[in-house]
Amino acid sequence: MLYLLPIAVITGLLFGSFFNVLIWRLPRDESIVWPPSHCTQCGKNIKPWENIPVLSFIFLMGKCSTCKTRISILYPLVEICTAIFAIVFALFFIKTMTIPFSWFTVIPLLIQFIFLLLMIPMTIIDLKHYIIPDQITLPFIITGLAISFLPGMTSPLSSIAGILVGGGFLYLTGWLGSVVLKKGDAMGGGDIKLMAAAGAIWGPQVALMAIVIGALLGSLAGIVMIASKKLSSDHRIAFGPFLGAGIWISVTAGVQILNYYTMLIDSIH
Repeated sequence: MLYLLPIAVITGLLFGSFFNVLIWRLPRDESIVWPPSHCTQCGKNIKPWENIPVLSFIFLMGKCSTCKTRISILYPLVEICTAIFAIVFALFFIKTMTIPFSWFTVIPLLIQFIFLLLMIPMTIIDLKHYIIPDQITLPFIITGLAISFLPGMTSPLSSIAGILVGGGFLYLTGWLGSVVLKKGDAMGGGDIKLMAAAGAIWGPQVALMAIVIGALLGSLAGIVMIASKKLSSDHRIAFGPFLGAGIWISVTAGVQILNYYTMLIDSIH
């Protein structure tokens, strides 16, 4: 199964290149398929050899071949990070695969793979624009429910419960926050849809654990930034990146975390 690793690297790099398109176009409500990739400064279409993940940035020395405008280092970083995340998923898949390999398992795994990788552009978009586009979340609420009917996946009932728990818990938290803090939109709609999608794919346990982990990570980051005076106490914080991290941790290490927690509780008693 180790042959999956080079495939994961190539797939991750290609996805990363496409994610750069999403990061630029989705917040601007632009089509992700047309026009073709082009320099955002001079508008010149990017040639195929200029669109090779990571390598093109090196060959072009970080500049547009036409207008010589500097290309953001974010482009190759997104591609590299996506490749690394793809490797992590492949290793997790190799370690945990217990059911026979077939199309009934490939399709759900592919959906999980894409959703987890989409946490990268989601994170950057949320950090930059404080939005999580519906194009990233809504399709996976539907597909998550659809794949629940396939063997080896969470049951349809669990998928529905995951949608209600993941989305409903955040909605309730946001509503309570609005009442207590007397501020509207204490919890963004994008965050709610993100966790509803995660719940649809993996069920309520993963969704709830991801929310708890995301809240802990977000609180810790907020405390550190406020203490270091990099953030004021009333500054808005993008919650999506922490939820994304919570989803990754819950999916890849959730069982180990629960086992450790159970052992810890048993040792106390």
